[in-house]
Amino acid sequence: MKRTALAIVLASAALGLWAQEVTKVGICDFSRVLNTSYRESKTVREFYEAQQTIKKEQAAIEKEISDLENQRLEADKARNAETVLQLDKRLSEKRRYLDDYKKIKGDWIRQQAERILGSSNFLRDILEVVKVVAESEGMALVVRSDGTGADLILYNIPEIDITEKVIKEIFRRAGKTWTGGSD
Repeated sequence: MKRTALAIVLASAALGLWAQEVTKVGICDFSRVLNTSYRESKTVREFYEAQQTIKKEQAAIEKEISDLENQRLEADKARNAETVLQLDKRLSEKRRYLDDYKKIKGDWIRQQAERILGSSNFLRDILEVVKVVAESEGMALVVRSDGTGADLILYNIPEIDITEKVIKEIFRRAGKTWTGGSD
């Protein structure tokens, strides 16, 4: 009888402790890890340079649209209906071109990123380091805080972000020292 009562008490205590266990979750900015840790890689460097060129070209197109909009406003103030119609047509064409440009270049960037990650050891290496850091922190789940993963995160505290630790570990494995952000 005493053994049964003791077993019930111990089982209840164990279940109570187990029920209070909190699953630790972490986040990691994968893009920042890739950009920081592999920025010296020729492949990654060329990819980011192409990405910057695309951004500059997009900004130039957006400026053209803005200039055309300003010209249209001036023509409207001057009550020049013919010029307004011409500018409306040019604006429509430019906006359509910009939309197409964004879609085509966005698709190209995604394809290049997938190609780089698929044809190299970057992804495998980063995921291995994320796993090591997460396990050392006692985390059961790590979510990307960039790209699509960021859409899932409604709130987080800085203490669960393991990005800096992942970068530091990648640098350590490469025989380098990470002196960037804070820990």
